[in-house]
Amino acid sequence: STGEIFISKISELILTLFLVTIISFLLMKISPVDPAEAYSRRTFSMFGQDQVEELREQMGLNQPLFIQYGNWVRNALHLDFGTSLFNGHDVLADVSSAMGITLAIVLLAALIQAAGILLIGSLCYWCHAKWLDTLLTALCIVGVSLPPFFFASTFIDIFAVNFRWLSVTSNSGILRYLPAAICLSVSGIAFYSQLLSKNIEHEMNEDYAMYARCRGLPESHILIHHAIPHALAGLVPSFLQMIGISLAGSAIVERIFSLPGLGYTIIDSVLYRDAPMIHATILFLAFFLVLCNTLADILQRFFQKGQENREASV
Repeated sequence: STGEIFISKISELILTLFLVTIISFLLMKISPVDPAEAYSRRTFSMFGQDQVEELREQMGLNQPLFIQYGNWVRNALHLDFGTSLFNGHDVLADVSSAMGITLAIVLLAALIQAAGILLIGSLCYWCHAKWLDTLLTALCIVGVSLPPFFFASTFIDIFAVNFRWLSVTSNSGILRYLPAAICLSVSGIAFYSQLLSKNIEHEMNEDYAMYARCRGLPESHILIHHAIPHALAGLVPSFLQMIGISLAGSAIVERIFSLPGLGYTIIDSVLYRDAPMIHATILFLAFFLVLCNTLADILQRFFQKGQENREASV
C-alpha cells in the first residue's frame, strides 16, 4: 500500500543518514590530523600542547565518540550545526548558501541534459545506420569516457583563454552557472542519448505501434506522439538518480569554475579539518542523494504500474 511504501522510504532515509553520519564521525576520529591542532596552526603563530588540549576540551573532542555523536545529533535536530572552525561563520548558513549554488548548477545541467538527450537520442534513431548516427555514437562514447572536470578545464582553455569569448569568473545570474552546468551535462547527454535511441526502437516495434500503422498513421506521428513519450518515461527514474549523482560529482567542476557550492565546501572543509562543516555538508549531501533515489523509485513503480495497465488493455 501507499502508506507502507511511505514508511519504508522514511525508514531507509533515516537509516542512510544515520550510517553516513556515523561513518563521517569515525573517519574524523581515525584521521591523523586533529581538528583542534589544525585550528591552532591556522590561528596562532605559536602554540603548545596545553593550548591544543584546551581547545579539544572546548570543542568536545576529548569526549568518547558516542557522546560526541549524540550531542551532534541532538543539536542537528534543532538545526544547530555549530560554528565553522575555519571562518567562524554559522555552519547552517554557509551550507544553505553552498547548497543553493550546487542545486542551481545541477538543475540547470538537468535541463540542458533533457534537451540534449531528446535531440541527440531522436537523431540517432531517425538516422539509424547512417553516417550521422555513426558520428553521434562515436561522440557519445567520447562523452561517456571523459570525466566532467576534463570538459571544465578544456572549456576554460578554449572559450575563456584562447578565444576570450566569455568570462567564467565575473558573470552574474544564470551565466554564472551555465559553463559549469554545460560541462556537468555532457556525460549524461552522451549516456542517455544512446539509451533513448534504443528505447525508441523498442517502442516502435511494440504492438500499439503496429496497430497505429494499421490505422494509417504516419511513422512521424507514431514516433513523436507515442514512441518518444513512452521511451522518455522509461528513462525518468534513472535520470533522477543521475541528478543525485551529479550533486555528489559536481565538486571538482565547482572548484575549477570557482563556484562555492556544496562540493567546493566539502573539499575546503576536509583540507582545513573543519569538523562541524564536514559533518553538516555530508549530512545534506546524503539527504539529497537519498531523496533523488526515493523519487526515482517511486516513479519507477508508477511507470511499471502504467506499463502493466497498458499491456492489460492491449
